[in-house]
Amino acid sequence: MRKTLLIITAVMLVLGLAWGQDCTADDGTDGVELWGECYSIENTTELDLSYIGVTGEIPPEIGNLVNLGSLILKENQLSEEIPPEISYLTNLTQLDLGGNQLSGEIPPEIGSLTNLNILDLAGNQLTGELPPEIGNLENLTELELGGNQVMGAIPPEIGNLESLTFIHLEYNQFTGEIPPELGSLNNLVWLNFVHNQLSGEIPSSICNLDMNWSDPNNFNISENQLCPPYPECIEEYVGVQDTANCDQVSITEQTLPFTYSLYNSYPNPFNPVTTLRYDLPEQSHVNIIIYDMLGRQVRTLIRQTQDAGYKSIIWNATNDYGKPVSAGIYLYTIKAGGFRQTKKMVLLK
Repeated sequence: MRKTLLIITAVMLVLGLAWGQDCTADDGTDGVELWGECYSIENTTELDLSYIGVTGEIPPEIGNLVNLGSLILKENQLSEEIPPEISYLTNLTQLDLGGNQLSGEIPPEIGSLTNLNILDLAGNQLTGELPPEIGNLENLTELELGGNQVMGAIPPEIGNLESLTFIHLEYNQFTGEIPPELGSLNNLVWLNFVHNQLSGEIPSSICNLDMNWSDPNNFNISENQLCPPYPECIEEYVGVQDTANCDQVSITEQTLPFTYSLYNSYPNPFNPVTTLRYDLPEQSHVNIIIYDMLGRQVRTLIRQTQDAGYKSIIWNATNDYGKPVSAGIYLYTIKAGGFRQTKKMVLLK
């Protein structure tokens, strides 16, 4: 019996080290013990434990370090949920928990961290919706949530983040429309919504942003389900969109193209595939042919009559015989009705 009690006591001591117990810090002040170290409650203003293989959950006792200005725990093996007690750290300007195995929902209490400049939760296993309390973080300049499983709509409260310069929500499961409030973020320079399930039309307010639309490192909304017509400022830069459900919307709302158009391929340069987008204002016989720089025909992509609408087709860098073509510059030409246009694209190897 005594041996059993000793074992239980030993286990409790080990757990105590993991989850945080009162201790005396090296400077003689009251502390809290986290992951085997004692940190001063009064004097710990920065805590960086990145890249050192920290495991287990983030202990709720971390909320005792109320003077923390920076908490960086990135690229470890932390798991379980983000504790709501993190909201006690109201002096935080940087919270970086990226590259772990954190799960569960983003706690709405995170909206209490109104001094935050940088919030990085990327590369975890977070689920649930992005809480509307995110709109309370009016000093936020960087919001990084890429590579999770966050779902639901992007909350319109995102428009409150007027200091935001960087927003990455790529590789999640966001649905619904892009909120028009996004257009009020006048300081935004980087926007990445790649590989979500965003749908509907893109709000014209997005053109209020002063961005380098043509650079996918700055602006990228590819691999969603966003429907044409696209705002003029980005109509050539929307990337690959699944518009299978858009044709019905277009027919119902009678929003068909007014003119023939051929857009820049995306991506460009590319390897191994690129998407060619074009508009047909009326039923037309369409020819889209790819040539090399010597004018030799490489591939016929389309030779058929098509109904009016917003169209796209993928080229996988093969010729008419199904064989891969070499790297270089290629021309693609559309003939439809009396319309003809040619553009260039670059294949990399």
